[in-house]
Amino acid sequence: MSDIKKEQLFLARLQETVKKARGDGGSITEQALQEQFRDLSLTEAQMDQVRAYLAAAKIGVGQAPESGDVLTEEEHNYLEDYLEMIRAIPVPSDGMMDAICLSAMAGEKDAQRNLIEAMLPRVVDIARLYAGQGVLLEDLIGSGNEALTIGVTLLAPLESPREVSGFLGRRIMDAMEDLISANLDEKAVGKEIEDRVNKVADLAAELAEALMRKVTPEELAQEGEVTIEEIREAVRLSGNKIEDLDTKDMD
Repeated sequence: MSDIKKEQLFLARLQETVKKARGDGGSITEQALQEQFRDLSLTEAQMDQVRAYLAAAKIGVGQAPESGDVLTEEEHNYLEDYLEMIRAIPVPSDGMMDAICLSAMAGEKDAQRNLIEAMLPRVVDIARLYAGQGVLLEDLIGSGNEALTIGVTLLAPLESPREVSGFLGRRIMDAMEDLISANLDEKAVGKEIEDRVNKVADLAAELAEALMRKVTPEELAQEGEVTIEEIREAVRLSGNKIEDLDTKDMD
């Protein structure tokens, strides 16, 4: 398995672990954690990184999750302002909520709008569960609100208004998990690009030191550790900022 595919599998497995742990009350046993990653043959240091990530996601390993606050000051300020805004929205009684859900299930636009407003605090509660995983709270709430807005138009197949909250809650959670997963994928791609550039830059610096001058891509390729195509790609990805590489005659 290539390093890139292994990293992609690792990120997918990490998200799968978080999702499974949330479904099991926010924790996972050490044995189950080891089983999740056994086929990837991670080092103990890498497993410690997994545990640290789970802790940041408020997932307990072998114990109940810690309840520490993971919000930044900026996120706290945003949350305070946002909560103040949605507190002005009247909270329907249980009986009224059932009526709103039934009407929303029937496709009534006003009821769907009222249902969205009634569910906004739930989006905030779910977003706080997913905070601290590399995505801003504001973006989590935005993603959840978007999923909620679409979800209220998809209620017709439900059999009871009591199913509405769970249905919408799952859609909100899935949207936030997808956002976190996409963020992890983006970081993985960024790291892959950084690694490619650094490899060429380090080899160019080593050869330049030996020759006491900048080296050409052709000279570096002749050393046999990187191909001319890899060098050209690294130059492009770096914005032509590999300082020990002479690229003035490069096509």
